[in-house]
Amino acid sequence: MTDVFTALADQNRRTILELVAVHPLTTAALAKATKLTATNLEKQLKVLVQAELLTVAAKGKTSTYSLNKTGLGVAAKWFGKFGSAFVSGQADLLGENIGSLISSAAGWLERRVGTKINLDIDPEEMGREFGRKLSDAKREATLKVSEATVKVKVAAKKATKKAPVKKTPVAKTPATKTTSKKPVAKKTKP
Repeated sequence: MTDVFTALADQNRRTILELVAVHPLTTAALAKATKLTATNLEKQLKVLVQAELLTVAAKGKTSTYSLNKTGLGVAAKWFGKFGSAFVSGQADLLGENIGSLISSAAGWLERRVGTKINLDIDPEEMGREFGRKLSDAKREATLKVSEATVKVKVAAKKATKKAPVKKTPVAKTPATKTTSKKPVAKKTKP
């Protein structure tokens, strides 16, 4: 099997995946859309099928390619390892931006009204706190999903365990005689 990330490293293969993501396409449609030679296209498609990023359905001489969730799941799982760290950083940044926005809005309002507006909060600290809360919520949701996934896997294993099957005796039927026809002798003319 070709490594998913090796398959995704080539721009032509990524283009093919983007095209097939919209809807399944035939080899001819992919050739027209990518402007690749037939030999190069077949090579790229073979790599994508081996990496389990595409599936192929052949009907007569026509091959139709569609996305295969198996290979995409491998890539998504790997990228998911970094998702929570990225989201946490983004949540902190979002919180800081909200704090800055509140501070700017208070300044704008002061200029419009002509009166000093006293915020009982530090907008930047409030923004950081908001970011931490978002980050904590994301971590908790990720943990709950992980726990639920484990429970589903355990339940699936229990469901797939097969109960012992009792063998019932098969009633034997008496053999019947088959009659065969004897070949008819041909009459020869004298």
